[in-house]
Amino acid sequence: MNLELRQVGAGVIATNRAVMQAEVADVIVFDMDGVLIDVHASYPIVVCQSVTQYLREQGFADEGLAITPEETAYFKAAGGFNSDWTLAQGAVLVFLVKAVMAGSRNVTALREVSPDFLTLSRAAAQQGGGLGGLRRALQGLVDENDLEAINQSWDRQRITRLAMEYYAGDESQGVFGIRNDTIAGPGLMRQERPLISRDDLLRAPFRYGLYTGRNLGETRVAMRVAGLDGLWVEEAMITEDRGIHKPDPAGLVAVATSLSPRLMIYVGDNLDDWQAAARYEAERSLDAPPCLFCGMLGGSPGPLAYSLFQDRGVDLMAHSVKELLAWLTQRRQRTA
Repeated sequence: MNLELRQVGAGVIATNRAVMQAEVADVIVFDMDGVLIDVHASYPIVVCQSVTQYLREQGFADEGLAITPEETAYFKAAGGFNSDWTLAQGAVLVFLVKAVMAGSRNVTALREVSPDFLTLSRAAAQQGGGLGGLRRALQGLVDENDLEAINQSWDRQRITRLAMEYYAGDESQGVFGIRNDTIAGPGLMRQERPLISRDDLLRAPFRYGLYTGRNLGETRVAMRVAGLDGLWVEEAMITEDRGIHKPDPAGLVAVATSLSPRLMIYVGDNLDDWQAAARYEAERSLDAPPCLFCGMLGGSPGPLAYSLFQDRGVDLMAHSVKELLAWLTQRRQRTA
């Protein structure tokens, strides 16, 4: 736990070490969701809708959403669920296991069967996080024969396909290269809103990189809608289709290679982002530029974010990119 954190500026919390490092930062690398783009009305709803629809296709009866947006935040806080497609797959798996445990295919009834999503997310975190951790947490709830049958009805590709269609709707072909055979109309991506303005980014004296779990199509559409397109050189935009997935620090290595910073700051809103920066620092060579992580509050882990970052010794946190840029600019001007 980092007990040295203190308020150092409007909306910015830091340690003395971070204050000193910030003076030489010249490149800021952004995560996208929860940092540059408000996705509260898109991805969490996509997970809820795709899980519910998949269970319907499997013959489950429901009276509402299988999982709520608030419950998706539990898995984000567990780590390893940076991909919302993976999160949706994990939520479906929980219901398939509970259906065997309870002998029921009623979603409302299964939501009352223990363990609940909060308990399972914590168990998944203790088992290493992500889908692998969740599967290990679920293993002891049913026997091996039942697990084999569950895996037969757990079509991860179909779950991902539904999530993509809910997200992109009629634009699925352009965004993901697939036809929207099930979900018609505007996708939930049209509900996204920018968290920072183009002018705020242009006014600040920094160069920018991007390391996101989105593919390039998703990224370009979201940036265009938010008015943020054209601010990143392509070599410094690390997207999923480049074959790099968080928390792999290779994304930060690629940005550093492209932009050659003195010191870069990676701004992310969840534990996968923090882990990518922590691994970069642990593994970088002496001649590679250092990387300071900034935990963005109010993102996918919701109100859990501050304590999650504090417990992991994060040196810098901010409530918004605008406030972070204002503080960093002030530090840089002071040094100059």
